[in-house]
Amino acid sequence: MSELFVPNMNCANLILPYPEEIAKKTGSSGMIVSIREIYLLLARQVDDSDPQEAAALREIADYYPDIYRGELMERDSRGNWVGDANDWDELTDEEKIHRGNANAAIAALDWLRHQLEGAAYDYSTVEDVTRVRRELSAIAI
Repeated sequence: MSELFVPNMNCANLILPYPEEIAKKTGSSGMIVSIREIYLLLARQVDDSDPQEAAALREIADYYPDIYRGELMERDSRGNWVGDANDWDELTDEEKIHRGNANAAIAALDWLRHQLEGAAYDYSTVEDVTRVRRELSAIAI
């Protein structure tokens, strides 16, 4: 690459070009990098040496959307990615089973949390409820 190349961007991604030799080998002309992830990476690098700068970099990162392979990704209140509701036909059988199992596990945990909220005020079960809550907190992602 003898000429200067400015990375393209769409306000959420940077598209960084590969040198011509690498592009010919890989068949790809560049790499997509999330602006948010760049700021989060910089924040992780200065976490130990300058926590205030790391906090400022994380605050800046919060202004940019989440990106996965160049596509905008939505997150729910727990920070989990929200999948596209219309992508069922595009999924493989394994992905469909995984999504079904994950949704069933979430539903079971939601039912268990509801039951725990109702049982918390009964003195005969308060120790068991506390133990289960602690175990759920330990496995929470």
